[in-house]
Amino acid sequence: MVKKTKILKGEEKVMVVKRSDLFFENVWHGLETQNLQKYLTIIVKKHRFLPRSEVESDPNWQQIIPYLIFENQGKIFLMRRKSSHTDRRLSNLYSIGIGGHIDKEDIIKSTKSMKSTRGTKGNELIFNWAKREFEEEIKYDGQYIANFLGLLNDDSNDVGRVHIGLVVKLTGDSPKITVRDEHKSGKLVGLEEAGKNYKKMETWSQIVYDFLVAKMKKAGDFSGILPDWLIGECIEKGIIKISPLPKSWRKNIDQVSMDFHLGGNIKLFRAGTYRFIDTNRGLPDDAMEEINLKVGDPFILEPGAFAIATTQEDLKLPNDIIGRLEGKSSLARLGILVHSTAARFDPGWNGAPVLELGNLGPKPAILYCGMPICAFTFEKLSAPVKMPYAGSRSDRYSGSKKPVPSKIEKHPSTSSGQVGRRKKK
Repeated sequence: MVKKTKILKGEEKVMVVKRSDLFFENVWHGLETQNLQKYLTIIVKKHRFLPRSEVESDPNWQQIIPYLIFENQGKIFLMRRKSSHTDRRLSNLYSIGIGGHIDKEDIIKSTKSMKSTRGTKGNELIFNWAKREFEEEIKYDGQYIANFLGLLNDDSNDVGRVHIGLVVKLTGDSPKITVRDEHKSGKLVGLEEAGKNYKKMETWSQIVYDFLVAKMKKAGDFSGILPDWLIGECIEKGIIKISPLPKSWRKNIDQVSMDFHLGGNIKLFRAGTYRFIDTNRGLPDDAMEEINLKVGDPFILEPGAFAIATTQEDLKLPNDIIGRLEGKSSLARLGILVHSTAARFDPGWNGAPVLELGNLGPKPAILYCGMPICAFTFEKLSAPVKMPYAGSRSDRYSGSKKPVPSKIEKHPSTSSGQVGRRKKK
């Protein structure tokens, strides 16, 4: 029998769900990542608000706690509760989760900000609650993207037995983050460094930490085309290096690609300068003219014209990832091509990707410096190459920041340049 607790007047009422409602099929331990919508629907439909003192030691009720993991550039925010912390059961323990109860005030404000909760999916409400909790507990200068990881249950101790965690990972674009609570301190650390304090972490943080480590190892074993979340992780950890990288760079990532933008240096063939190009001798220095643009400046590509340009972004690839430059469908439907054949960027590539612009359409097309011009997909190899592109025998353009004209004369010529010549009799 659960001992009745005296309820104080004006006491905070927190969101709870009956344990029997939530675990109607089975009880799990750890982080549940499957069938999340089912559990979220139960929380949204069957939650109540009860005095905190009434449910704090009653395992028949699960108190709903948003548990937020903040990450920036591959580092997570590690906090430590001081010895003076209000809950002595958690004092001096480390935590990678920012958490707190949900009260009626949170729901009222969430409902107003979303206009209506009718027909709203559970994860949308979760993100809204999580945002409120984050802004109450943390002082942060920047933008972030929320990703719902799962529900956390831990029956191994008295604290875990009466709470259920809604684990949300926040990926931020700024490292400027501090704790508002005077009973806590925090800093950004790598996952490995955080693991040194594993034995002194609260159990929820240990469970989430194990999940993050397992996910990282799984990502490391992956080979094939990178999905959106892996592209993001590779960029965050500096595995794929892109510069400059704006604060809102994650908005450029779609399902399996990332948008790159038209740079300001463009080279065009001079009309009528040469009747032909000798592929053994290469392109004369004055065969192309250079145009320099600023962001927003227009550039007219005439029908039948060909130009080379670079993206605004520089790209550096590791020895086990290939980059592939893909055209934008909306431009292709106007007859604009962004590459002819050279769409592959080998492992070890370093420089500004070159675009081979052509207009197959009947009308001149106006392009703008800084517009999304192409999309890059990335493919991880099953093993690193022994000969990365930079410094290899095929390296002719590595490190270039501007569009470099063809260096075809440096390719080995067929039969030492004797193709098409007849021996004198």
